[in-house]
Amino acid sequence: MRILVTGSNGQLGQEFKNNVSNSDHEFFFTDENDLDITEKKEILDCVTIYKIELIINCAAYTNVNDAETNKRQAIKVNIDAVRNLVEVCEEKKIKMIHFSTDYVYNSDNLNPINEDSNINPTNYYGISKREGEKIIEKSASDSIIIRTSWLYSMYGNNFVKTMIKKGEKGEKIYVINDQFGCPTYSKDLVDCTLNIIVSNKLNKYKVYNFSNEGYTNWYDFTKKIFELKKINCPIIAVNSDKYKSIANRPKYSITDKSRIKNIFNITIRNWNEALEEFIINHK
Repeated sequence: MRILVTGSNGQLGQEFKNNVSNSDHEFFFTDENDLDITEKKEILDCVTIYKIELIINCAAYTNVNDAETNKRQAIKVNIDAVRNLVEVCEEKKIKMIHFSTDYVYNSDNLNPINEDSNINPTNYYGISKREGEKIIEKSASDSIIIRTSWLYSMYGNNFVKTMIKKGEKGEKIYVINDQFGCPTYSKDLVDCTLNIIVSNKLNKYKVYNFSNEGYTNWYDFTKKIFELKKINCPIIAVNSDKYKSIANRPKYSITDKSRIKNIFNITIRNWNEALEEFIINHK
């Protein structure tokens, strides 16, 4: 299969780039400099020239705080560009895998959230991602949405790398302890996506949750990072009410992964195990 990956300079796109060398598929990696997905004609020309059969859309506007004040850009990338991709997929009969976020959810307890419940984004990033999802859900193409959360990798900026950098400086760190969610090692998400492609079951459901199993809060997550990295640094737990942020974050976004495990017959490891592998390989 000939596969186009958009947003290949982001952390998930780079993870794909570095984990498909043994794949039987032919991958074409593009970033915003190669392909402007906010322009439908550019997408159409690209998929026609390279005879693309599947698009993996890793492109997104993900700056949660900036989305509150730069809504136009969030709309452009998370909604308008998704509409362009969907229309091209429908016209050319191309399949698509699109990544979304747990920020479309907003639960008030620790019970795992399935794909059809607690849809109530509390910030504009979540709202823009949800609007993009709706376009895909209505699409006649074989396209799916994978909602992920607390993503980290060797690439780009993410919570794990930031905490390691701060911890190694030895400075006192204040970390929120009342927001709960599920960490995701991007390598595991890539492996899952490649299994989905092989399964050829993109027309079963439109939406799937994926993260590593188990859940934590930001404070306990940081403690585990430091324990594995052998960093001795003071961490102070703080309540989110005392932490000023432009955008609201969900208090609970613990996702149920039953659907993706059952449909695609995959096993998902616990976040502790995935983090340990990441730390071992982290330079």
